[in-house]
Amino acid sequence: MLHVQPIHTNVTGRARYRVAGLKKMPPIKSYLEKRLARKSEIIDFSASTTTGTILVAYNSGNDHQSIGRIIEDIVLEYAPTDIPRHSPKSASGKGDRRWGRHVNTNVTDATLKPDAVAVGSAADDGSPWHLMPRQAVLQAMQTDEKLGLTVQHADQLLEQAGPNLLPQSKPRSGLGIFMDQMNSLPVYLLGAAAGVSVLTGGVFDAAVIMGVVVANAVIGYFTESAAEKTIHSLKRLVRPQAEVMRDGKTVSLPVEDVVAGDILVLKPGAYIAADARILAASHLSIDESMLTGENMPVSKHARVLNKADTPLGDRNNMAYMGTLVTGGQGLAVVVATGERTQIGRIQILLNQTRPPETPIERQLGTMGDQLVLMCGGVCGVVFFIGLLRGYGVLQMMRMAISLAAAAVPEGLPAAATINFALGITRMRKHKVLIRHLQAVETLGAVQALCMDKTGTITRNQMTVTRVCSGEACYGVDTGRLSTEAGTVDALENDALAQLLAACALCHEIKINGQDDNGQVKLCGSATETALVQLAIDAGLDVRQMKKDYPRLTISHRAERRLYMSTLHRRPDGGRLVCIKGSPPEVLAMCDREAIDDRILDLSDERRLAIIAENEKMAAGALRVLGFAYNPLSDGEDLKESGMVWLGLVGMMDPIREGVGPLIDVFHHAGIDTVMITGDQSTTALAVAEELKIAGDDPIDILDSADLSAMDPEALIALAKKAHVYSRVSPAHKLKIVQALQSAGVVVAMTGDGINDGPALKAADVGIAMGKTGTDVARDVADVVLEEDNLETLILALEDGRTIHGNIRKSVHFFLSTNISEIMIMTTALGLGIGFPLNVMQLMWINIISDIFPGMALSMEAAETGVMDRPPRDAGAPLFSGSDFARMTRESATITGGAMAAYGYGIARYGLGRAATSLAFQSLTIGQLLHALSCRSEHTSMFKGRDLPPNPYLNVAIGGSLALQALTMVFPPLRAALGLVAPGVLDVAVIAGTSLAALVLNEAAKTESNLDRKNNHPPLKDA
Repeated sequence: MLHVQPIHTNVTGRARYRVAGLKKMPPIKSYLEKRLARKSEIIDFSASTTTGTILVAYNSGNDHQSIGRIIEDIVLEYAPTDIPRHSPKSASGKGDRRWGRHVNTNVTDATLKPDAVAVGSAADDGSPWHLMPRQAVLQAMQTDEKLGLTVQHADQLLEQAGPNLLPQSKPRSGLGIFMDQMNSLPVYLLGAAAGVSVLTGGVFDAAVIMGVVVANAVIGYFTESAAEKTIHSLKRLVRPQAEVMRDGKTVSLPVEDVVAGDILVLKPGAYIAADARILAASHLSIDESMLTGENMPVSKHARVLNKADTPLGDRNNMAYMGTLVTGGQGLAVVVATGERTQIGRIQILLNQTRPPETPIERQLGTMGDQLVLMCGGVCGVVFFIGLLRGYGVLQMMRMAISLAAAAVPEGLPAAATINFALGITRMRKHKVLIRHLQAVETLGAVQALCMDKTGTITRNQMTVTRVCSGEACYGVDTGRLSTEAGTVDALENDALAQLLAACALCHEIKINGQDDNGQVKLCGSATETALVQLAIDAGLDVRQMKKDYPRLTISHRAERRLYMSTLHRRPDGGRLVCIKGSPPEVLAMCDREAIDDRILDLSDERRLAIIAENEKMAAGALRVLGFAYNPLSDGEDLKESGMVWLGLVGMMDPIREGVGPLIDVFHHAGIDTVMITGDQSTTALAVAEELKIAGDDPIDILDSADLSAMDPEALIALAKKAHVYSRVSPAHKLKIVQALQSAGVVVAMTGDGINDGPALKAADVGIAMGKTGTDVARDVADVVLEEDNLETLILALEDGRTIHGNIRKSVHFFLSTNISEIMIMTTALGLGIGFPLNVMQLMWINIISDIFPGMALSMEAAETGVMDRPPRDAGAPLFSGSDFARMTRESATITGGAMAAYGYGIARYGLGRAATSLAFQSLTIGQLLHALSCRSEHTSMFKGRDLPPNPYLNVAIGGSLALQALTMVFPPLRAALGLVAPGVLDVAVIAGTSLAALVLNEAAKTESNLDRKNNHPPLKDA
């Protein structure tokens, strides 16, 4: 099979498959479900866009291979011209580009063929830029590769073409939201009931019913408009900058000011501001996953392509707006901006569609449809029973329609939306910013947390603590180098001075004057800042060195090039190459070594000694870099071999305060922690042991050398056991996340750097640091920790679980109370004892018990111990069969109390208004009190353990009970509802029967009701 991989096939008649492209693609899920529903071989199925898997139950006459082929055929039917005919992406990075060639939308692949969306210029002339030579493109765009546009020309182009912004979708209008409240089945049913009332002479009843419709619409408008504003605010939190050439100078400006013809300067972390043709590339790689669906960074070049119909993802001499540079450097000329870009064209189509629903919203929609069918069937039964009992057709039609309208909970579709909006607002107060709505739901199902070490576990505040040059090693304290014999003057030792000079030259740090204390202000990465500060503290004039040795070129660290090199002009006219990076790789390029004032051949013995010292420093939790240089005469070819070894520099990055205890909290919550780092294995092990990353278990480490050579299936098997990954690259991080996902694990990934981007994008939940994080990390993440505080991550995970739990509580309340209305009407008619409720009373219950208590349950705080339980199964339905059984039992209990009150009324007063008054009061109050029972599925109010206070629920129930009391004491309202004033004994019966239902339902709760069936066992083997 090409795009469908079996994952779990041990149970006969059941199999789970991973479907390439299903993850985060609702249109594919919808198509699969429609087609699978027609297959006689398949009994049942459940597809998840969260995990990218589908669970299938099939007839015993088939096997999982044949079912897999059926799914495969449907996959190929979906978009046969766009699906590459090769194997799904493997851990080696080879394989298909997934069917999601573009972004996660409701637009199908067939809508957006690559050849139908050709890249255009600012004038949208459809020029085939990937087929044109560099000079032809530059000439067409009227620009210069070295000078770029003039400021004046750029301003003119900006005025003509407009800002370089994507078209934004407009939020629904207030009128649209209000009218949507009218466009629902309960409203149609209420309108039908009002029409029947008019036909039977009940004009007042019809007016009241329509008043209920308007009241529901007003309440729905205010709650949904607030939720709409909150969810619509999930726009780009990051306003990226772009570096372009203007008048021969590199300037940084907002992306909206970029125009066609601008020369983009591309380097790691750069946001591609517009569609552009590559002019120059050195180890350049770009993450294009948001456009093509390909998670692996794509290598870029400046060569001309020769096929006009080259697919978008294979145009390796093009860069597209919204993508991110992950390695290397280059130059590109802008050929299209704003809505004329590839992503802009897609955005225009997106704005014509509604945003996709989250999985839980789709579940609620399906559940609502099923409830409508069930209620319709039951109400039909009620209608025919009434006819058999001798009631009139119009009377029974009005009663059945009203019952159906009351039984279908109109709050059900909005339950998830309101909960999500409240959760997003609550998280913002905790300084947790949610960028994608689906992340709110997925947070509660996270089973494994992959953490990038630098900047996430550690502070990313590097400080040099040890330096080794020649055969000597030095401790570093506040910038001073020392040995056991005392402090040394670093500049008096030629080899040590050369090492410090390399620190002062091989970097991209910008010096921005001095602070109030006279200290040089450095702007750049934490690692390079520490190295330059070391040189400054040792006495080097870094500014003067940069003038004496101007940098000619720079080659950044890349995927398969774990070092950085810079080329400088020497004062004598020659050139100088400086290198820093992975000690083993830098050492491999050296054949000589600087010791004191001599340059000696690098012997095997010294190589072993250097490697040993490197491992010793790494074992002390230091990040270690190796340095080398090579002086070149003028005209000598540039080469990165035959280098002179300078030494090792070890830096300490302190672990963030409180991370250790947080790891314990994650473990206690059933979440496995995985540390991913670019450091060496010994450094990684030292940090992991300090944090107890594996709890009390031995720490299993996988090194990048093992990952590169490992079979994909083997990696999937080992991914659930490994606690630490060392010396990883961006591609390795991506492999790790995908391997865990292939093992059926819901993965959250934290990170802050450029190299974390692909993994953050691929994870089920990408979590970026807000303060120290790069634009790349924040741009692709689902969640941003605004204060870089990992403790807020605990709050986010807790909120994710709470939101899911609150949705269950609200829906639980809606279903159990509304079913009780059907039960009491059906039971009474079946027994031949009349109608316990009339139409007006059903409408009243619809207002009192269906809205405010259910909304208040959405505002429940986290239950005590919510983080003491394992995460839920992301693929599990919102409610299981046992849940529905429990809700049915609770409905029966509420119904039983109301029927008892009705029976008492019949016995004392006979059939009539007095008996219905007792049933009405008992049922309504019983439903309101049931909201208290719905606060927890497993903690009874009689167990002696208090639930967190919920003042909103207290107000909702108190206010509703006060309104209900008016129906007993306010004559006009009593008359409108067809009630009589209750006596003292009647009040006691009402109170007793409604409270009895609450007591019985609470007493039935046991600790075993905790929904552990939706949880997963610990991932790590014992």
